Amino acid sequence: MIFSAQNIIISIILFSFFLDPLKSCASQDQMTIFLTMEDAVYRALTRNNQVRSSNFSVKKADWDKKHAWSLLFPTLQLSSRYTRIDDETSAERDAYRDFMGELGDEMSRVSQAIFPGISAPVFPELPETAYQDSYYTSLDLSMPLYNGSLLYGISIANTNVDMARQMNSSIRDEIIFQVIRGYLNVLKNKDILQLQLDYLDLSRLNYERAERLHKADRYSVTEVLRWKVDFQQQRSIVVASQSDVRRSMTALTRMLNIGLHEKIETEAKILPRLVEESEKMAGFSDGTILAMINISDTQLIKANDSLSAASSNEKISKLLYRNTYASYMPQVTMNYSYAWRENDTIDLDDYNPETVMVNFSMPLFSSFQNFTNTKSAYYEYRKSQEDFSDHLQSIRSALTDVASRLINLKTQRELATTTVEYNEHNYSIVEQRKNKGLVSNIDFIDAKLNLQNAKLNEISTRYDFISTLVELYYLLGRIEDIYKTI
Repeated sequence: MIFSAQNIIISIILFSFFLDPLKSCASQDQMTIFLTMEDAVYRALTRNNQVRSSNFSVKKADWDKKHAWSLLFPTLQLSSRYTRIDDETSAERDAYRDFMGELGDEMSRVSQAIFPGISAPVFPELPETAYQDSYYTSLDLSMPLYNGSLLYGISIANTNVDMARQMNSSIRDEIIFQVIRGYLNVLKNKDILQLQLDYLDLSRLNYERAERLHKADRYSVTEVLRWKVDFQQQRSIVVASQSDVRRSMTALTRMLNIGLHEKIETEAKILPRLVEESEKMAGFSDGTILAMINISDTQLIKANDSLSAASSNEKISKLLYRNTYASYMPQVTMNYSYAWRENDTIDLDDYNPETVMVNFSMPLFSSFQNFTNTKSAYYEYRKSQEDFSDHLQSIRSALTDVASRLINLKTQRELATTTVEYNEHNYSIVEQRKNKGLVSNIDFIDAKLNLQNAKLNEISTRYDFISTLVELYYLLGRIEDIYKTI
């Protein structure tokens, strides 16, 4: 008995030892992140892949601008080479020096023979010009004096920086808009689901009550089946609502870059500033809302970062088109070289030739390469003009659509509130009359469904109105009126 008790104790210790890692793994798999709307926006701005990519694009544009300026400054290069040639080639290259040496010796003998006693002329030894192993080193400085393409490159780089920053701001605003709209969609679907669950409990209670009354011979089979159908329909609606919550939550987690082993829980609260703006908008007249979108193209382009980026892209296309004309213009470059003459030692011990050159080059004929390139850039520029104009018209159309929906939802919101109030009152009356046996089950179910649909419509209208308001502010470049960006 003692041995078996010890075995039991050891087994419990081992089981708890192996259970702890399993518990930690389970807790990691079920890690929950609680987010408010502000937290969701902040997380998206710091972790969303599109925002990160846009931040890198801005840094790249800044360095491209620095690179464009660096092309105007001189470049200095150190060049050094080592050369070895075979014996036969080396002998052939130095044959002239050997020949001149032998010729000098022969002339000295002839001079002594003809004019004895007179010293023969001394022929200077020719310097060695060919080496089997040779070394050469030089410092080469090059600087452009005039190059139209480089000057246009600086303008293009400056405009590209502006476009990258505008695109970055546009993407940040779009992410803020998408996250807020996605968060509102989650809250709406959760409210709808909660309402459906409440009505599911009510339908279950009514169905169970109908079964009890049927057993007491107070309800017919038809009446019981009617309540059963209502209960099954409500269950189906709940399942569909749960699917809507999952889909909206998946869309939100995608924008927040949530990991596979993370789960988020959203706070059922809207930004106070957003609630204030929605109430203020609800008090505006239709004309005031339409006046908000009645702004000039210049004002709209300045306010909407997406349009500003498209305008910068058009400017870049124009600069690229003008840059093609630089291929017809001359280029002037200065080159300076300080070298050590080639010899057979790696030491820099020979004399130093210095060279200064100014190169002038101008294309005269390029087989129409420059001309075709210019035409291609011209039509690319025209294409960017049409794309920008189309983008501007699309934003205009979207603004008109959003303003119209906002006006419609503003009216529907008032109607939905009144409809809920009416159906609540009607349902209360029908319920009281049913308890007295004055109303049929069908009339009672219809009253319940009318109240349920009225509440569903009120929830959808309320959230859709706020979401449409956010979209209007996003298109007008006023998203920071709702959320101050980080």
